[in-house]
Amino acid sequence: MLTEYIGMEEVLPGVWRVGVPLKGNPLKELNSYVVLGKAKGTKNLLIDTGFRTRACKEALLWGLSRLGVRMEETDILLTHLHADHCGNGPDLVKEGNRIFIGRTDGEIMVGAGEWKAESFGDAKRGRGVETIHGRKRERLREHGICPGLIEEMRKRAPSRTMAPCPDFADYTFLDEGDVLIAGQYRLRAIDAPGHTPGQMCFELEGTGAMILGDHVLFDITPNITDWPQVRDSLGNYLDSLTKLDGYDVKIPLPGHRKPGDYHGRIRQLKDHHKMRLEECRQAVKRLGKAGLYEIGGSMTWNIRVSGWDEFPPAQRWFALGECLAHLDHLKEMGQIEEHREGGVIWYEA
Repeated sequence: MLTEYIGMEEVLPGVWRVGVPLKGNPLKELNSYVVLGKAKGTKNLLIDTGFRTRACKEALLWGLSRLGVRMEETDILLTHLHADHCGNGPDLVKEGNRIFIGRTDGEIMVGAGEWKAESFGDAKRGRGVETIHGRKRERLREHGICPGLIEEMRKRAPSRTMAPCPDFADYTFLDEGDVLIAGQYRLRAIDAPGHTPGQMCFELEGTGAMILGDHVLFDITPNITDWPQVRDSLGNYLDSLTKLDGYDVKIPLPGHRKPGDYHGRIRQLKDHHKMRLEECRQAVKRLGKAGLYEIGGSMTWNIRVSGWDEFPPAQRWFALGECLAHLDHLKEMGQIEEHREGGVIWYEA
C-alpha cells in the first residue's frame, strides 16, 4: 500500500524531490531526487533509491511514474554506500543505463582496491559490505563487546539486511571534479568523506544548489562511525564540513528531512561534535580505566529507552560506532590514550 507515501516537490526547474518512506526507521524518509531529461531521448538522472525493500521500491516508482519517468530512460547516481541511499539501485537500473557512485564507496561495495578481503588479511571473507562488517565485528571483539551481542546487532543492521544486491558490480566510479550532465544541469562531484569513507556531494553549477547526501542534515545529526582502513572518520568529517562551508550554497538538498540555513547548520554540527568530544573525554576521565561499552553507556543518546542496555540492537550498533569514532579522534588529538590488556582495548584520559 502506498498510503504512507509522504510527498514530492519541484526544488528547481526540472528537479524533483521524491519522498521515499523508510518504514520503522528513525530517519522516517529518504529524499530521492530526480533530474528530468531536457528533451525526448535524453536520460533522466535519479539520485538515491531507498532501502532494498518492496515498500521503498514501490513508493519510489510510484513517485517517478507521476513525473512520467521511466527507468529505461534513467541513469542512477548514489551519493554514498548506505543502504537507505543505494539499496534499490541494482534492481532499478535497466540495460544500457549506468549507476554512478564515488570511487571509494564504490570500491567498498564491490570489494576492490584496498577494500578487497585480501587487503584485510583474509582471502575467504565475502566482498563489499560483508568484508566491512567482518572487520567491524573483529574490532568490537577487541574492545571487549560480547560476541553474542555483536551477532545480534549485525543481524539487525540495515546495512546488511536492506543492502543492494551483493552480486552487482557494474558501477561507474566518479572522482572529485567529475561532471555529470542531466537535463539543463551540470552536477560536479565533490569528495566529502566522513559519514562514509567516500561520500560525495554534487554541486549543480550556477544554481546555488547542492545535493548533500547525509553530509549536512538539518534537524538530525549525521551518524559518524568508525571504518576499517580509516584512521579518524570524525576528523575526516569535520574537515569535509570546513571544505563544504566554502561553497556558496543557497539551495541545500539534504538526504533526509527538510533543508535549512546551510552555513549556520555547518557551524552547529561542528559545535555539536565539539560538545560530544568533550562529553566522551569527560566520560573516560571519570571512569578511569574504561572500555568502549562502558564509555558508550556513559554518554547521552537521543533515544526513548530506559537505559543503555535497552537500546534496540541496530541502534546500539550505530551508537557504539559513533562512540568509537569520537574515541579515535580524541586519540588523534592526544587527549586520551589507548591501551591493550589481555587482548582487550581500554582507554584513559
